[in-house]
Amino acid sequence: MEKINDWYFCDLSQTTSTNDAVLDLLKKVKAPCIVSSAVQTNGRGRLGRIWQSQAGNLYVSFAYQIELKNLGHMVILSAVAVAETLEFFAKFGHFEIKWPNDVLANGKKISGILFEKNVDDFWVMGIGINVRKAPNIENPLYPVTALSEFDVKTDRITVLQKLVQNFDTLKKLYEAQGFDNIRKMWLDKAYNRGKKVVIKQNGKEISGILHDLDENGCLLVKTPQGMQKIIAGDIFGL
Repeated sequence: MEKINDWYFCDLSQTTSTNDAVLDLLKKVKAPCIVSSAVQTNGRGRLGRIWQSQAGNLYVSFAYQIELKNLGHMVILSAVAVAETLEFFAKFGHFEIKWPNDVLANGKKISGILFEKNVDDFWVMGIGINVRKAPNIENPLYPVTALSEFDVKTDRITVLQKLVQNFDTLKKLYEAQGFDNIRKMWLDKAYNRGKKVVIKQNGKEISGILHDLDENGCLLVKTPQGMQKIIAGDIFGL
C-alpha cells in the first residue's frame, strides 16, 4: 500500500467515481486515505450534477474524519488548498473561489469539490481539477478552463502531490489556530467580494453585496432587508 504523507493512497486506471472507490479503500485501512483515478466513468458534482471526466485531469477523493460542527470549516479550507495548488503551477493566472468551494481561473471554472457523508464521522471530499483539458459542457453555469491553457506542462499526479501537501499544511494550521486564519485566506480569494451578487436557491433568488463568512463558513450577504446568511446555493455576479 502506497502512502502520501500520512494518507493511505491508491491510484486507479479507471473507476466509476473516486468518491465511491475511496470508500472501498477506507473499509480496508480504516484510516484517512486517498484514491485517484486516470478515468472516471460516472463522476458527480454538487447538487446531483454530472462531472465530465476528460483524460489527463485530476479526479481524487479524500476520506477522513470531520466533526459535523467543523464541516463548514473544512469545505472552506479545501477550496483554499486547491486555489493555492493552482497558483503554484499557473503563476500568471488569477484564481478566485466561488462560494463555497469552486475555483475559477481568470473567471472560468477549473475545479470543483464535493463532500459526501459516510459513517463514524468519516466524510469523503471529492476534488476535480482540469489539468490537461477543459470538458465540453453544453450550457455551462460558467465557462471552463484547464491548467494547460496557462501553458502549464504537468500531470495529474504531480498536481495531486502538491494538493496533499497544501491541504495538510492548512489543516495543521487550522488545528493549531482555529478557523479565523483560514477564513481570511478564503476571503482574500473570494469571487466578487464586495460586489453585487445573486444567489439562486431552488427557484428563489437573493441579491446583495458579498460581504463575509460567518464562524461556520456560511456566506454573509448584505441585502436591502439586512444581512442574510447563505447556507447553500449557486452564486453569480451581477
